[in-house]
Amino acid sequence: MILSGARHVAGSVPGGRDQGTHPREPSRRGPAPGTLAFLIAALLLLTSAVSLNLFLGRVAENRAFVLRTSSILRNMAELNVVVRAAETGQRGFILTGERRYLVPYETAIERLWAEFRDLESAVRDPAQIARLHRLRPLLEGKLAELANTVALREQGFEAALAVVRTDVGQTLMEDIQAVVDEFEQAEQEIMVSRSQLLEDQARWAARISGLTALLAVAVIVVGVLWLARQRADARLLAAERGFRQDLERQVENRTEELTQVNRELDAFAYTISHDLRAPLRAMHGYADALAEDYAPKLPEEGRRFTSRIMAAAERMEALIQDILTYSRMSREEVRVRPVSLEEAVARVLAHARPRIEETGAVIEVGHPLGTVAAHPAALELVLDNLVANAVKFMAPGETPHIRIRSENRGEWVRLWVEDNGIGIDPSHRERIFEPFHRLHGVETYPGTGIGLAIVRRSLERMGGRCGVDAEAGRGSRFWIELRGAVGEVDQ
Repeated sequence: MILSGARHVAGSVPGGRDQGTHPREPSRRGPAPGTLAFLIAALLLLTSAVSLNLFLGRVAENRAFVLRTSSILRNMAELNVVVRAAETGQRGFILTGERRYLVPYETAIERLWAEFRDLESAVRDPAQIARLHRLRPLLEGKLAELANTVALREQGFEAALAVVRTDVGQTLMEDIQAVVDEFEQAEQEIMVSRSQLLEDQARWAARISGLTALLAVAVIVVGVLWLARQRADARLLAAERGFRQDLERQVENRTEELTQVNRELDAFAYTISHDLRAPLRAMHGYADALAEDYAPKLPEEGRRFTSRIMAAAERMEALIQDILTYSRMSREEVRVRPVSLEEAVARVLAHARPRIEETGAVIEVGHPLGTVAAHPAALELVLDNLVANAVKFMAPGETPHIRIRSENRGEWVRLWVEDNGIGIDPSHRERIFEPFHRLHGVETYPGTGIGLAIVRRSLERMGGRCGVDAEAGRGSRFWIELRGAVGEVDQ
């Protein structure tokens, strides 16, 4: 495109200049150097402006996509809350027989399909659409099961209780939750991917903005020289100056838009966490009040459900906190300085002492560990996640035995955290460092699935790297590498 545009401009200028003049001997000197310089600079400026406009258009598209993805996640969360509200109302009516408990049930039934239609109209990804198609019959089945037990309860308590004891409703809820979790995880991955793409495009747009500004300055300089030599083209130069000013205003406007996008990205994680935490706190508070005030009146199954609600709320709170931590590591400024690995490991082990004593874990630290260039808080966050995983992922009945050691590799220092746990299949070595990837169920090994993603992101921000050498059933050997450092150690 650039070569084609250059031929067009170079071919049109001489022809226009010959119109209305007397025949004369063609000049053998060719175009003036100032004219050629101005034409080249103007062409580069136009190309840069077009490129900037394209990049800004893509930034706007990706920003809209990220916002739509967050809206989809909120709608899915609302749908999940509505289903559970319907089941809560149904359970309350079955236990008490009082029709006032059917108010949240009937309200949830009215809202459920409205939320589902909103999701269907918003989702564009084919895989997510397929998951919604899987979710619809499960919701229909759950609503049918709820309606059936409500109708049976109006006939008598035992008939409704017999249906509840079949665990059909529980199985449907578990299937619904599995599809919802799968949908939310996929949508989170889409959002993370698009957010990263948005950040990359914003950086490129900023670079092109800077290039455009430099080219604008170059055009000004060349234009002044060209005006001194080509006074006859004053009208054309005025038109060019107006174009340049308009372009500069456009660059300023687009730069302001980019600044606003960055502000919105900074507030994005907080907004999501706030929107999620409000209903989460309500859920946990009501469940806690139910457990404290009505535990003696609830059957064993009711107490178990209440316990599950509180456990799920606590897991969601931990997940939100880890998402915020991961997001902060992407945005906050990280300044590296000399940090003693000895002191960092000591602080992390002191913080983890209750867990270590609870499991009877044996921690072996190979001294000395050395000094690295790192951010103290980020390094301790990395070590805390690695030690916590080493203590947690153990076979039942096994006592954790963890070894922490380091070795010099040229300008790098590699720190090892080795354990005798359940290990990792080699095919999953890279997946475990991605957000929301879990190899085990929450019931088996609690966690949010973001810890190792935080480890990788933190090390990348500090200029380091990480990896794992492990086999299933033979323990894991996680390693991190940071550049060695000399000088005064940060305290």
